[in-house]
This record gives sequence, C-alpha cells and structure tokens, in this order.
Amino acid sequence: MALNKHSRSRKKNELYEIGPGFWNIRGHFKMFAKMADIGTQMSIVQLSDGNFVVFDTVELNDHLRRQIDRLTNNGDLIEGVVGLHPFHTRSFLAFYQAYPQAAYYGTPRHLRILPEIPWLGSLDDCNVRQKWEPDVEMRISAGE
Repeated sequence: MALNKHSRSRKKNELYEIGPGFWNIRGHFKMFAKMADIGTQMSIVQLSDGNFVVFDTVELNDHLRRQIDRLTNNGDLIEGVVGLHPFHTRSFLAFYQAYPQAAYYGTPRHLRILPEIPWLGSLDDCNVRQKWEPDVEMRISAGE
C-alpha cells in the first residue's frame, strides 16, 4: 500500500496510502455508452480515535474489499460513510451491502435516489458536517 507519487500510473481499485491516516482509491466511472472512463475516487480518513470515515465510494472488487477489511478490521472501524458529491451514487448500494454496520450520510440527492440505505443524515445539516471535527472539516462552498 505504498504511495505511488505518479497518480497517472496508479492502478484502479487499489488502496494507496497518500499520507499518515489518509488513503485514496481511484475507480472506474464510464460514460458515453461506456466508451469513456472518466474515473472516480474514494478516500478513507483515519480519525484520532482510530476509527475511519469513508468519503464517496467506488466499485468494490474482491482485492479492494480485502484491503479495506484489513485496514478497518473487517469494516468494524468504519464510523461513517459520506457521499460528498451528489452524482457519486452508483456504488453506494454495493458498499452499503458490504459494510451495513457503518453510519451513512449524503447529499439530498443520495438520500432521494437511494432510499434502501438507512441514511442517518444529510450534508445540508451543519451538525453532520461538524461530526468528525477537528479531524475532518467539511463545508459547503458558496458557489460564487
């Protein structure tokens, strides 16, 4: 899980430690009749208490699932899964099925499109965005 400093040469669906307490996975995201792979990503942050928060999700294959399991004690240390980007919805249901014990939070679009996930809150709620401070700071940009 060593860092490959050349992100273009990083393999997809492989867990890379980017820095202390921070991992990133690049995944496939195909558009235009699956002709173009524009890619997507998922990040995992280790909190100061040793638990983890997952930001966005990618498709899980067996190899990636084993890597995440090894990092998070079979998912027991995943405190939360957060959908940050409203259009990153395709792999959330499969991730939830793999790790149902985690608490799930998302944008209003996540909550609306994926009602089968028992979401615990929306990112519109400032209390949700502040849940993991000071380890993680989240805010909604003004969009100016």
